[in-house]
Amino acid sequence: MSDITISIKNVSKYYKLYDKPKDRLKEALNRKEKVYHRKFYATKNLNLEVKKGEILGIVGKNGSGKSTLLKLITGVLQPDKGKITVNGQISALLELGSGFNPEFTGMQNIFFYGTILGFSKEEMQEKLKDILDFADIGDFIHQPLKTYSSGMKSRLGFAVAVHIDPEILILDEVLAVGDVLFKRKCYAKMEEFFKGGKTIIYVSHDANSINELCTRAVFLDEGIIILDSDAKTVTSYYQKYLFATDSNKEKVKNEIKNISETQKKSSKNTIPTKKEINSPPYLKGFISKPNKLNADIAIFEDLMIYSSNQQAVNQLTLKSKYTVKFKIIFKKEMKHVSIGLRIKTLKGVVISGINLKAGKNKTISHVSKNSIYEVESLFDCLLLPDIYFLNLSCSDAIGNSAGVDDAFMFKVLPTSFTQGGYVTLNQTLSVSNAKNNNNIN
Repeated sequence: MSDITISIKNVSKYYKLYDKPKDRLKEALNRKEKVYHRKFYATKNLNLEVKKGEILGIVGKNGSGKSTLLKLITGVLQPDKGKITVNGQISALLELGSGFNPEFTGMQNIFFYGTILGFSKEEMQEKLKDILDFADIGDFIHQPLKTYSSGMKSRLGFAVAVHIDPEILILDEVLAVGDVLFKRKCYAKMEEFFKGGKTIIYVSHDANSINELCTRAVFLDEGIIILDSDAKTVTSYYQKYLFATDSNKEKVKNEIKNISETQKKSSKNTIPTKKEINSPPYLKGFISKPNKLNADIAIFEDLMIYSSNQQAVNQLTLKSKYTVKFKIIFKKEMKHVSIGLRIKTLKGVVISGINLKAGKNKTISHVSKNSIYEVESLFDCLLLPDIYFLNLSCSDAIGNSAGVDDAFMFKVLPTSFTQGGYVTLNQTLSVSNAKNNNNIN
């Protein structure tokens, strides 16, 4: 258990719901303990373990129990059943300005929050400069918190939370607010935490940020974890469930259940590792099954990448030209249809995308049932050596959509030079000896 930071075993938390306000009073005064309420379970027999140094993402639609779970972990709420064990000091941002007093100034709240977490005034004084520099709210630090905008509260709350050096950091959608520069500072600070081996739980509806930041994720639905896997797999099925039609949602949940049971039996990640896909011959096709979305609306077939001499490939060379080709079979009549494709990294981060709305054709005004369309997309490979995935989609003006996540996997071959990142911008770098300076080595 030494490497387990958070252990949750058979935890349930319910709320009492009353049909009428007077039923609450009647139940409180009833000596025979007659029940006038019904139980709503925010979490139900939930089991979860988080290891030291893990970055766990939590996804789920509103009302799925995400915030309740975080409040249970932090001790804000107590479970009605089960046991929660936390090994380490927690700093949590469950909502903007949580733990702050709106009547206090920002400066007073810094020390107030530190006191709640067990820090002395002297210890908080040592951290004060770093907190103020990070929050960067100027003279507003001496104004009451109730005069702050939501962005300013976020700045101050995040600054305090990350500078008290917690062993466990819990963030609930806090990276979704603030300006661009502040978000970049937040991500940079998060990267420091990752490198420092901190344990982080991060709740967000943004699949890109979950994929980019988290080493693992869980999909919470109606207070139950229905999928626990790598971030890319979880966000892919979460989006598939969100965008499924009402008639298909139960089908998708059954698919997720089967995936979850298969993973428990095999204990193997569904995302292919670099070692797996470096083994020749590479052109054997996709290793795992693509994630199809709403196949009753449209089906995508014959997807392939072709070189300039029309040879089918999935090993690409930097700065060469390629064409993506595929067919769409529309299973229903649709109007004002857009078609697109995106390129994602192994972790599921979107690198690039294109759709008809950005092209000359705009949208297809009308497609008939069972009609077939051929699609081509020409591109210059500016991707640096790594593994990538093609994702396909189509949608109409009234919200009908279909697609395939991880429809095709390809690799950009290594080059003779070293360069970081995912794409090249054809940068150049020159060095000259400045006047009166020593030679540059």
